[in-house]
Amino acid sequence: MALPLDPIGGFQILFGAGKALKNWWKSQRPLSKLLQGAADNNQPVRIFVRDLMIPAGSPLLSKDAGGIYYVPNVENLWPRVEGLGIANVLNVLGQAGKVKKIDIIEMSKDNGLWESHIFVMGAQAQKCYDFYSQMKNVAYYVNSEIKDKQTNQIIPRENGYGYGVILKAINPYFEKGVGFLIGGYGVLGTEAANYYFWKNAVKLGKQFGSKCFGVIVRASITAGIGSTERLNDYDKVFE
Repeated sequence: MALPLDPIGGFQILFGAGKALKNWWKSQRPLSKLLQGAADNNQPVRIFVRDLMIPAGSPLLSKDAGGIYYVPNVENLWPRVEGLGIANVLNVLGQAGKVKKIDIIEMSKDNGLWESHIFVMGAQAQKCYDFYSQMKNVAYYVNSEIKDKQTNQIIPRENGYGYGVILKAINPYFEKGVGFLIGGYGVLGTEAANYYFWKNAVKLGKQFGSKCFGVIVRASITAGIGSTERLNDYDKVFE
């Protein structure tokens, strides 16, 4: 026996599905603009991270609820803050539907792998310095200070905060390539930068679209990473 049609209920289902689709599209479009080709599953993305070497014979300890243990046969580690940054970048890529052709490259194994869309974690390793010099439309760079790359102006920093940068630039070594650098001055600065990128990727896409940009963020040493804020007066965008 056929059930009677409920045109009102059917309309409500369609309306709900349409609203969900609209909300999904509104979130996807800014991410697609922000990431550009890096969101395309057919194009390669490389994420560069520093690796730390443990001198031979140096003990490595592991701590868990059961106690502290020696860990044998471990020669390389990633910095915790940059490992968290990789997770945040993968999260943003996943939100944009990017799940294929993603490689994580230890900087010690990098022989000049520029021919892809790239993410560089951190701000003061050699790959970072190469990013500042080789990419196009780089807003800031970090060495002993955070500086405006066009004017060489030093960005003032207050005591009690960790400062970070999020940069989007053109990668001239890959067709329509983009490069992101997410790092900072010290550990907290790097953590603040990758935390802000994760939490506000859609917002960055809405504001800057597909343009190259640089933003500066900071987090309070005492209040922790949840206090991360963007210093909007230092936003830079390349038209």
